[in-house]
Amino acid sequence: MAKHAVSESTTQRSPWRIGLLTFLISSVIATAVGLFVLWPDADEVVISEDFAQTFSGNYEQVDGTITLVDGAACNSPDTGRAFSDSPSVPLDTGTVDCIRALVDITSGDSAGMKTQLVTYGQPGEPVFEVGDKIRLVQTPAVDGSTMFTFADYQRGTSLMVWGLILIVAMGAFAAWRGVRALFGLVLTLGIVAAFLLPGLASGHDAMWLALTCGAAILIIVVPIVHGLNWKSAAALAGTLVALVLSAVLSWLSINSTNLRGLGDENHLKIINYLPEVSISGLLLASFIIGTLGVLNDVTISQASTINELAEIDEDATPWRLFTGAMTVGRDHISSMIYTLVLGYTGAALPLLLLLSLAERPLLQTLTSDVMAGELLRSGVGALTLTLAVPITTLIAAWTVPGDEPHPPSDGKPRLVHRH
Repeated sequence: MAKHAVSESTTQRSPWRIGLLTFLISSVIATAVGLFVLWPDADEVVISEDFAQTFSGNYEQVDGTITLVDGAACNSPDTGRAFSDSPSVPLDTGTVDCIRALVDITSGDSAGMKTQLVTYGQPGEPVFEVGDKIRLVQTPAVDGSTMFTFADYQRGTSLMVWGLILIVAMGAFAAWRGVRALFGLVLTLGIVAAFLLPGLASGHDAMWLALTCGAAILIIVVPIVHGLNWKSAAALAGTLVALVLSAVLSWLSINSTNLRGLGDENHLKIINYLPEVSISGLLLASFIIGTLGVLNDVTISQASTINELAEIDEDATPWRLFTGAMTVGRDHISSMIYTLVLGYTGAALPLLLLLSLAERPLLQTLTSDVMAGELLRSGVGALTLTLAVPITTLIAAWTVPGDEPHPPSDGKPRLVHRH
């Protein structure tokens, strides 16, 4: 009887699992070919001559520590210049209200010297305090000397502390899987930095770059985080299918609305500095990559739901498992759509604030290039998510519930047959 159950169950399950494995193996091969063909070459990058001189990120930065904050020496010609002891002060100082920060330079060629920064209490200016660790931009002046201006605060130590807190919390509450998730995050950022960004800079087709990058991330990270099992396989397959749908929907939405992405200041910088890069292509890649995290979350959840339902009811048919998991999936869709929309809204909040004050009709505001881009990004992500749920649930319902051994009452192991 047990042999008959094993044989019949294996016959019913094997075709679906073989099909799933065939799809995943084909996806791995296609992704490997894509990585080989599209792998960027640094010599292909065309950069404007103005990039080295005008882009602030190219200037050398040095570290400094603020040792004094007062209102003195506002008119000193040594503001922003390096000096050994104290800044020179002209005889006719006038009456200028300012906030002066004396800075010890702690790195670079001028390490051991001082400089001073002056602010006037304007909105957006930094508020200095004694002991602040800051970064200074070092630029050459007309007379050949070096000028120092405030760049940013040093955040290395504080970020390391927060990173340690995250690692401890993930390890405590998500156990070893949480640590693997953090490792997967590092791998994800590495693939984006090593493949996607140089590929976009080289002018390669953005859609194929984003698809290949997304597939590579999923194929590597999903097994690492969730293990090698049928649940992970079903979730991976559903996410890969949804990734392709995301690319198609993103391409259609951008082209059908003539979206140019020129409302973003960073896109305008790309036009000036990287003339070979397509802004619409960059926009398309951002649409595709932006949906990856949410897609993987919902597909893993659906595959896990199928697995749990199958454990509870061993006689449930695949269709019964599908309908039961879709009840959970609908709730997941509604909540994740809010997550997507609110996430993009939070990122675009400064822009939304400015647009809310502009004296333009609401319809014109919503259909403007910059606002339409954010709306489409949210809409395409939500639509892809909506399609990913039934696709993954269908795959999982026919493949995840396996023929696992269950001990019967007589103590002899047997395989449970699920219809």
